[in-house]
Amino acid sequence: MKLRSIIEKTSASIFGIFLIFALSSGAAYSQETTQGDAAAKTEDTTGDKAKDGWMTTDYKPYISTIKDLEKLSKEYSEFLLKRSVDEYSKGFDTLEDMQSETIRLTDIYKNTKYLNEKWYWQEVDRKNAQDRYLNRLKIEAKMKSVTYFTRAINTLDEVKSNELKNNDKFVDYKSKLFRIYVSVQYDLGNMKPCIPILERYITMRDENRKDIWAYKYLSSCYAVMEAMLDKSSKTNEEDVIFYKNKKNHSTLMAVELQYGVESPEYKEVQKIIQQDERKSQVINFQ
Repeated sequence: MKLRSIIEKTSASIFGIFLIFALSSGAAYSQETTQGDAAAKTEDTTGDKAKDGWMTTDYKPYISTIKDLEKLSKEYSEFLLKRSVDEYSKGFDTLEDMQSETIRLTDIYKNTKYLNEKWYWQEVDRKNAQDRYLNRLKIEAKMKSVTYFTRAINTLDEVKSNELKNNDKFVDYKSKLFRIYVSVQYDLGNMKPCIPILERYITMRDENRKDIWAYKYLSSCYAVMEAMLDKSSKTNEEDVIFYKNKKNHSTLMAVELQYGVESPEYKEVQKIIQQDERKSQVINFQ
C-alpha cells in the first residue's frame, strides 16, 4: 500500500511536469508562428512596392544631365510659366497703383484753393514741390516693378519645353513682358539692359519685327550708348562705330515702318545718316 501510494504521487508529479512543458511548448510555437507570419507579411509588402526590383521612392539624381532632363517636361515648364506670370502681375499691379495714386493727387492739387499764397513765387515753389513728389512716387514704383519684371524674365528663360515655347499664347505673354520691362527701364534711364531684351524681342516673331516702337526704343538706347562711349577717353573707337551703325539701322527701320521706303521722310533721314557715316569715316581715316 505504501509503495502504491508512492507510485501514484510520482505519477501525478510527472504528469504535472509534462502538462507544464506541453503548455510552454505550445505558447512558444504560437509566438514563433505569429512572428513568422509578420515577417512574411512585411516581405510581401516590400515585394509589392518593388516588384521589378527598383526602389525609386527616395531616388535623387546627382548628375546634372539627368536633372536637366527632368526640367524638359511640360509640367515643370508650366510651373515656371505660372511663377513668371505671378511676378509679372505683381509688377503690373505696382504700376497701376502708382498711376491711380498720381491721378488722385493731381486732381486734389488742381481743385484745392491755396488762399495762403500771396506771391507768384509761392505758387511756383508749391507746384515744383508737388511735381517732385509725384515724380518720386513714379520712380519708386517703377524701380519696384522692374524687380518683379526681371524675376519674371529670368524665370521664363528657364522654360525648356519646346511645346510650350512654340505656343502662341506663350509668345504673346513673353512679348508683353519684354515690352513693359523695356518701357519701365527706359523711363528710369537704364538704357543698356533694354538693348538685349529689345534685340530678342524683334527676333521672336514677324509681328515683333515690324513693331515700330521696338526700333524707336532701340535707336535711342544705341544713341545713348554711342554718346557715353564717345565721351570716355578709354573707349575703343570700334565700339563707338558699332553703336552708331546700330543706331542708324534702327532709326531707318522706324522711319520705314512709319512712312515707307519711298516716302520723303525716309529719304531725308537716309541722307542725314549717310552724311553722319561719312564724317565718321573721315575721322577714322585721319
